Amino acid sequence: MLPRTSILLPLAALLIGLAAPTLSMAQGMGISAGANFNSLGDIESGDRTATLDNVTGWHVHLWFDLPLGPVAFRPGVRYMDAGKIFDPEETEGFATDFIDDEVVTFLEVPLDVRLRMTLPLVTPYVMAGPVLRFATDTNNEDRLESFSLAAGAGVGLEVGLAGLRFYPELKYTFGVTSFTEEEYSIGDVIITPDEEQRLNAVMLSLGIGL
Repeated sequence: MLPRTSILLPLAALLIGLAAPTLSMAQGMGISAGANFNSLGDIESGDRTATLDNVTGWHVHLWFDLPLGPVAFRPGVRYMDAGKIFDPEETEGFATDFIDDEVVTFLEVPLDVRLRMTLPLVTPYVMAGPVLRFATDTNNEDRLESFSLAAGAGVGLEVGLAGLRFYPELKYTFGVTSFTEEEYSIGDVIITPDEEQRLNAVMLSLGIGL
């Protein structure tokens, strides 16, 4: 597995390069923040099973809006704290008293397309698109893939007020590829999941844009 610094430095340069032409074309930009409710599901490894809690985290999302009629392209960068997703609620076969206090974090690049429906007072919209997901925390680097792919779909409202625009949103983000290594540890137990582990999240946020 590559060190986190060797991944994040080129990634930062790439994001800056992508953002420059986007900023010049964008007709709006904004920032959103809110809570995410993350689900990992059961981990099955041979005759061992771990059932994990659904945990709450938070996110901050910077985005740019490029409207093309009723359709808008909205690329962005999002920091997501996924919470303590490896802390077992109950287990069978291993580590029933193990408490995991490590928080899992990601830098995500959502590439959303919004379909807007203009009404007199508000503009409701639906959105969907791929999400590039990069693991950023060093405490879990032996568990996590440096890069994984997710996708998201959701609904929102665009509300104009006092020269600003507000964006309450509900979104579901689901893993397309595994975000964990093929083998990792929980406590002192080595886990080799029978199936790929994917991280899913329900995200509630409120955005403000110009």
